[in-house]
Amino acid sequence: MIDIKFKCDKAINKKLRSFDVDKRKLTLFLNYLANSLVPTRKYWSYEVGIKGINSQSSSYFWGEDEIEVGLISSACDTKQEKREYFLSSIAHEFRHWVQAVLQKVPEKKIAYSLKDLAAMNDNYLKNPCELECHEWERLMIKFDEMV
Repeated sequence: MIDIKFKCDKAINKKLRSFDVDKRKLTLFLNYLANSLVPTRKYWSYEVGIKGINSQSSSYFWGEDEIEVGLISSACDTKQEKREYFLSSIAHEFRHWVQAVLQKVPEKKIAYSLKDLAAMNDNYLKNPCELECHEWERLMIKFDEMV
């Protein structure tokens, strides 16, 4: 079993409260996704930091135990859209953490550049690692609708 604890900074905790997100349920759901993807008989414990940054984009640096989540969602109009954007950003970057730390995917599998990301071209959109992250974003939105 893999047990992942999230250490959120003040900005993330404030955002979770403002969106009325139960941090415990969010943690359990992300742990469930990670455990269903990486089966193990041993007990593993990890701590992942979630840091809020004043940006529209989120990021994860390969091999680190911290994800950065953008706190600005300018393309969203309603509170629900902002909530979904925020939660899907957490899920997306956490999926990259799972790829790097739990699945040991080499960083070279992320075969796109910042230019590809800005242009939203096929190097980014059809990258297998990114497709997995987008799937977790959709799962996060479904989870949020259920809870």
